[in-house]
Amino acid sequence: MIMVLLLLATPAYIVPPGLTGVAGLQGCWRVNGRTLGEDTSGIARGQWHLGRRYFNLQFRTDGSDPYEAYITYGAGEQPRAIGSVFLDTTGGLYGPSLGLGELEQDGFVQRYRFSDAVYLNRFTRSDNGWRWTITEQTKNNASSVFADYQLRPASCRGMRFAY
Repeated sequence: MIMVLLLLATPAYIVPPGLTGVAGLQGCWRVNGRTLGEDTSGIARGQWHLGRRYFNLQFRTDGSDPYEAYITYGAGEQPRAIGSVFLDTTGGLYGPSLGLGELEQDGFVQRYRFSDAVYLNRFTRSDNGWRWTITEQTKNNASSVFADYQLRPASCRGMRFAY
């Protein structure tokens, strides 16, 4: 009984300013685009967790080489800053899995720094959803598009994720 009273007495959380742009990804999405030049299709789902302090985006591709990612976003130290942790089926938690970024005019950006490249993940609002581009910026070469996806609203019914 005491636990119930404590839960009822807990104030409602306010979404931190940096996460307001990420909030637009709430719900389910059909994903189509290209990864490393190959056609890609899949699904994504965005959900709030821990009293709207963290936002998680799950992403899964279909096909002969399935892939799944789970990205957790949290507010950064500055009002427009966003931090993230990128977990995926390639395995392991590496320092580069920690992304730093910020809100932009029509979305947000995250940078994941590896020893040989930076992967710039940019989410931009489009007419009926989002565009998610991942650009690989190597130290020795010009930037190249790693992935380019369109996210369109979809029903969550029947969507399954491993994590």
